[in-house]
Amino acid sequence: MLKKFLQNCKKPEGLFGRMVLKGMNCGHGPVADWAFGLVQWKDGDPILDVGCGGGANIAKLLKKYPHSQVDGIDYSLQSVEISRKVNAAVLGKRCEIRKGDVMELPFAKQSYHRVIAIETVYFWPNLTDGLREAFRVLDFSGEILIVCEMGDPEKGKKWSKHCDGMTVYTGRQLKSALEQAGFSQVQIFQKGVWTAALGKKPGEAENCNDD
Repeated sequence: MLKKFLQNCKKPEGLFGRMVLKGMNCGHGPVADWAFGLVQWKDGDPILDVGCGGGANIAKLLKKYPHSQVDGIDYSLQSVEISRKVNAAVLGKRCEIRKGDVMELPFAKQSYHRVIAIETVYFWPNLTDGLREAFRVLDFSGEILIVCEMGDPEKGKKWSKHCDGMTVYTGRQLKSALEQAGFSQVQIFQKGVWTAALGKKPGEAENCNDD
């Protein structure tokens, strides 16, 4: 049962997937609220939620930044469907939610000024390559916020050993991957095992090699 639960955290499917997504929307609320309190972004900046899950974080950001476009992407069709239902009132107005893969985001470069990745990097096939994709779709001086409810690989083994392809990262590992992907001014925040990483895409003059 635990393995089935974790596999559905990775890619929710079917009835059990729906249950997991509803649980995520409630269960991940505290760590998301903590992380959102770490940043004060400009209202009006476009935001992309990578691995948007059940759509609760999109709803929170739409409320916190009432003039921002907040879009979502997830490679689980189940997640996309639930996220669209949760944010139905603003779909096509201030929000678009699409099916897609973080390893090949279906957006033009410099499409967003903020990217969030909450409780999702554990499952990316390659952390640095996924971050490079986030870097590509971010505008110059844009920021990425990564949030993990578990930032201790040893304590996280009780989960990761039951889920193929799941990796729990330390704050130091997140910082290293962000810098390898091109981000600068990386900051790591921790509250117990909760970990958040904030990275900035350098300004245009500093980033002449961006492609």
